[in-house]
Amino acid sequence: MATTSPLGERHIIGGHGIDLSVSVAGKGPLVILMHGWPEQSLSWRHQVPALVQAGYRVATPDMRGYGGSGKPEQPEAYTLDIVAEDMGAVAAALGAERWVAVGHDWGAMAAWRCAMFHPERVAAVFGMSVPHTSPAPMPLLALIDALFPDRFFYIRYFQQVGVGEAELAAADTATALKQIFYGGSGDGIRNRAIRQVPRDAKLLESWAGAPAGELAFLPDAELARYASAFDAGGWRGPLNWYRNFDRNAEDARALGDSVIHQPAAFLAGELEPVLMFWPGQLENMRAHLADLRTEVRPAGIGHWVQQEAPAETNAALLEFLAGVRERL
Repeated sequence: MATTSPLGERHIIGGHGIDLSVSVAGKGPLVILMHGWPEQSLSWRHQVPALVQAGYRVATPDMRGYGGSGKPEQPEAYTLDIVAEDMGAVAAALGAERWVAVGHDWGAMAAWRCAMFHPERVAAVFGMSVPHTSPAPMPLLALIDALFPDRFFYIRYFQQVGVGEAELAAADTATALKQIFYGGSGDGIRNRAIRQVPRDAKLLESWAGAPAGELAFLPDAELARYASAFDAGGWRGPLNWYRNFDRNAEDARALGDSVIHQPAAFLAGELEPVLMFWPGQLENMRAHLADLRTEVRPAGIGHWVQQEAPAETNAALLEFLAGVRERL
């Protein structure tokens, strides 16, 4: 079954135990764009036309738990290995033996895992905002407790099923999303919109309110589309991605030494907040990418890099793809 969406023709493709809603546009080698939290496939609206014009076939899934895709209730249904199986199923359904994995935020973690999980099928990988790293030597929550013993940290807050969901469901969705998007943006980082609040605070207390008017990178009409998707689908699936850190680490160890051998690229804003969580992330990434071809840091940009800096993102992505096209 296929219907038209702003990102192309929308297909329903069977993933790992669920159906996935996937928009497909263009002809040529396959590139799969994977979004993160709290986004939708809409976050790639600036990249799809540029990639199609450059001669690529582009698939933008609603990742599991989001949009029109299946939304299992159980947290264990959201491990990165399962997501990698979803993406492999998308490529197979579209007839692609080899493809390029591109992702932002949790989508970047999914893209890195796809490269490890499908080493013969993923020809290259491009991650944004969240670097590839080897499994931590201790459980992630223990690391968070050591680094932020008295301060709120959103990953820890998301661990108890139902708590984050209830807070976000009770809020006005568009207002909450605008607050989150502003807080993580370059403007928000410069204005210290991410607050240091006590450990027992709630999620939305950890971000300042967004300023009046539209966000420069996310017009109100697009924000409303995001909000509509979350109002329809809820927050359980999106937050379940955060509840598998130990499982994901165990699965990564089972796949080997965490070294990715395919050509790779990394793009993150100069003010990327994820890279401020703790030191050594980029050094770990560089040690575990055997063929890191480019590392780009657009000036003044925060977390939502493909939306805040679409021209820089498209230029870096197209240059990288041109260099690996012969592998597809």
